[in-house]
Amino acid sequence: MNIINIRSTINHLRNNKFHAILNIFGLAFGFLFFLHISLYVAYEQAYDSFWPDHEKIFRVNYDITQAGEQVLHSTKTPRGLFRVLKDEIPEIEFSGIAYIEQVLVRYEDRYFSDQPDLWVEGDFYEIFNLELLRGKATLNAPNTCIISESKAREIFGNEDPIGKVLIVNEGMRHEITGIFKDLPLNSHIHFDYFMPIRIWVTMGVIPDVDHFYGSSWWTYIKLTEGVSAEMVEKSLETVIDKYFTHLPQQNREGKLTLQPLNDIHFSTLRDGELGVSTQKSTVSALMLIAALILMVVWMNYVILSTALSRKRLNVFATLRKLGASKMTLVKLAISESVIINLGAVVLGAFLYLVTHETFTQMTGVNIRDGLVDYTTILVLTFMLITIGIVITAFISSIPMLKVNPALQQQKKISKNSGSQWLVALQFFTSVFLVISSITVTKQIRFMQKAELGIELEEVIVLNGAASTHSDGRRRENFITFRDEVAQLAGVLNGTASMNVPGQAVRFRNSNISRPEQQSILTQQVPVSHIDDGYLETYGLQLLAGNNFEQPFWNDSINVLISENMVKLLDFNSPAEAINRQIMMDNRLYNIKGVVNDFHHEGLKKPAEPIIFTHVHPYEFGFYSFRITGDVNHVINQLSRIWREHYPNDPMDYFFSNEYFNQQYKDEQRLSKILTWFTLFSIALASLGLFGLVSFYAQQRTKEIGIRKVNGATVTDIIKLLFSFFIRYEVSAFLLACPLAWYFMNRWLQGYAYQTQLSWWIFLLTGIIAIAISLISVFAQSYKAATRNPVEAIRYE
Repeated sequence: MNIINIRSTINHLRNNKFHAILNIFGLAFGFLFFLHISLYVAYEQAYDSFWPDHEKIFRVNYDITQAGEQVLHSTKTPRGLFRVLKDEIPEIEFSGIAYIEQVLVRYEDRYFSDQPDLWVEGDFYEIFNLELLRGKATLNAPNTCIISESKAREIFGNEDPIGKVLIVNEGMRHEITGIFKDLPLNSHIHFDYFMPIRIWVTMGVIPDVDHFYGSSWWTYIKLTEGVSAEMVEKSLETVIDKYFTHLPQQNREGKLTLQPLNDIHFSTLRDGELGVSTQKSTVSALMLIAALILMVVWMNYVILSTALSRKRLNVFATLRKLGASKMTLVKLAISESVIINLGAVVLGAFLYLVTHETFTQMTGVNIRDGLVDYTTILVLTFMLITIGIVITAFISSIPMLKVNPALQQQKKISKNSGSQWLVALQFFTSVFLVISSITVTKQIRFMQKAELGIELEEVIVLNGAASTHSDGRRRENFITFRDEVAQLAGVLNGTASMNVPGQAVRFRNSNISRPEQQSILTQQVPVSHIDDGYLETYGLQLLAGNNFEQPFWNDSINVLISENMVKLLDFNSPAEAINRQIMMDNRLYNIKGVVNDFHHEGLKKPAEPIIFTHVHPYEFGFYSFRITGDVNHVINQLSRIWREHYPNDPMDYFFSNEYFNQQYKDEQRLSKILTWFTLFSIALASLGLFGLVSFYAQQRTKEIGIRKVNGATVTDIIKLLFSFFIRYEVSAFLLACPLAWYFMNRWLQGYAYQTQLSWWIFLLTGIIAIAISLISVFAQSYKAATRNPVEAIRYE
């Protein structure tokens, strides 16, 4: 690229300002979208890759089957497992467990509620090797903890936190022994506190014995150098045989598998996932979108550049006569491509800085707070842009290479030159994206508006009072609080529950049966703790039997079950189940009532059978109230009563329907990105068509003039030009529809409840495509059709 080529390119762009601006801004916005999406994809794929030796760290997952049916499909294991792993399998270097809780932290007279804490035991610190900035980690010693750098700054300011004591929940004292560096946002383990589980043993909350029942603890291991996960999984079979002896007695089979650390972030639909999960299909879709962005913007560049090149055929012929070789013309095309693309890159980078906050709000993820390999992204982007420059320059140079220097006047290139198919490919992409965007949006709205079997509107949820966890009168205090709140004009009813709709039920039981039947159910069932106000607060319907009542001890052996649970227990009707017994963990319970089926979690899963016990929540827990009228007034009244009953706890609250819809963040993020790129793709396709119509009208200027002299109207000329392009767009539409239907249908299969790929989606997309074509073609064809035919005939 020499100075002559640069000057020639600048002069050419100056003489064709409109098309130059279209090219540069089109490419710039394409690079902007590509950069945003590429960095987001890199952020997602880098999850947990920053941990030292992350390739040797695994989570142990636990499965139970019975007669070929899946009973348990969990990320959690029994507590006793981590203790025996190192002894039984020498290839395991470290093993440890973890348990999550949002805790109340107090220091002096200040309170910090809803603090993310991970309780740990065993070799947890050695597995993850947290980077300590000061102090040391003694996470197997009771009454100690380590906290993050930012949390230390928030609580203590410039004071030295080492040796300070935090009061947690109901009064547990934890001395700070270390400060660790803040963890990147793209880690499934993202907590401000790490505290020892051993304090629960000293307090008598859990026994200091190993057992292999249940599944409540996340177990992590670190393998020795050179050991494969497959080798260790074979050894885990012997652990199952030796320690999980209760499973064969129940005619069940257990299996322990290893999941690589950097795969944990991607949802496996296992129970009890820790941290925020993303569907791999979403990341793959975004990668496809990023690739389509580059393809579309470069196609647009080729269309416009090729059209401009054909206007200069005589110039290229003159250059050939003066001795320029074909390679010289290719270099000229490369010069133009480099200058335009570099200008677009600079503009795109500037726009990225300007729009970063907007994209962060759209995705809900601040990439700067995560760990991303920017060097690799920049190198790959540079390579892609370089390849794009070369390819687009070569394609754009084709009209240059076809000139015949022996001819005085160059022949116009055939109308079937290939640009039409590039425009058709752009419209193919646009149609595909419009259908995809509408389908994703329709599915989200379907999930948000679908009948859930439970009423979430106008329900305010308070986090349970953490300072009362060990208070023996916790239940009685809540009843007093609830009764006083119920006197407020804007409160209809209230309840306390272990879980709220929108989250996985904390406890699941796989040892349920009917006494008169020999076999245990081949399914793990959620078991939730509620009280007598739950049904009214959340609008559940009692199909048979009676609700729980006060005092609670009257219901100590009673349960409520859902309609699906009736079927699972093989009763013929809800009425038949009333006053019948079930065995749960070797204890008999009486079925007091049956409620309608409902979705405790989102519509990604089927509505599960569920069992309710009349037990007040402990550790965690939520207080929910159905309200009406002036929400702000009710909240102010609630706060006043809360302070009277729970002076040591701040009142943290949220609304049930908003909390429930947070499950669809992954889909909402994809929908927003798809929508923006769809609009961008449509705009580019319009620009490409606009440029091509402009070129095509110029190519047929003389023909149009002759037709007008012979009586053709403006409408006839517009029809002539439009009919030429419409066939390519119809072809693009007909090809894109079945492909979009196939991929969207596969995407919808990931949901238990799906919207329909309605016929109107394809009809609407076709109308949009035709409307875009009409607007783009009409703007240029009207100009050509109204031109003076005398000038048109003289044009050539």
